[in-house]
Amino acid sequence: MRRPGVGSLTLIAAAALLTGCAADVVMVNPRTGETVICRESLGGLDPWSQKEACIGHNIAGGWIRAGGD
Repeated sequence: MRRPGVGSLTLIAAAALLTGCAADVVMVNPRTGETVICRESLGGLDPWSQKEACIGHNIAGGWIRAGGD
């Protein structure tokens, strides 16, 4: 017995997870203007992503997020 709508719901949920949830963060060194991109991995689905560690490391070094965040 097939449940109508389950396939569509799965497709919508997958699309929501893969779009908009993962965003790379651009960090800027205010002294030199150098930029670094802290990337999300596997479309944001990797719970052991190094993105947050990258951001924290750069903030500790005096970097700021691009765009005034």
